[in-house]
Amino acid sequence: MKKKVTSYVVFDKKDRWMGGYSTKLADPPLSHRTTAMEMALMNAEQSHGKVFEVYEDGDMKQVYPK
Repeated sequence: MKKKVTSYVVFDKKDRWMGGYSTKLADPPLSHRTTAMEMALMNAEQSHGKVFEVYEDGDMKQVYPK
């Protein structure tokens, strides 16, 4: 069974927390078309960091960079 992703978190290259993005934004309203994953990737690219998926059970998995 696939785990449900609840959010994405970003840490910079020195492992400092740079932000978190809820997957409730996965289907954003028309006025806000950027998804949680896209926002996390933009943050990670700007901070030269890493993006982790956070699952409903609290586990995390690095998804960027691969």
